[in-house]
Amino acid sequence: MENLDKKINHSNNTATRAIKIALVCCVITIIFATLSLWVLLNQITATANLSKNQKILEQKILILEKQQKQ
Repeated sequence: MENLDKKINHSNNTATRAIKIALVCCVITIIFATLSLWVLLNQITATANLSKNQKILEQKILILEKQQKQ
């Protein structure tokens, strides 16, 4: 009977450790996913700002070209 109790206890401990490892892996995955999304959003914002700056510079060039023609 004691041997069976030891086996059950060992199985429970192993299952508990496995669940803890799985939870830690999930937390690490969520952290990396959040970091990836943050980087992606920063890249999108930077690209949008570059595009906006490019349009402003193009408008300024057009204004300067019109002034030179006059």
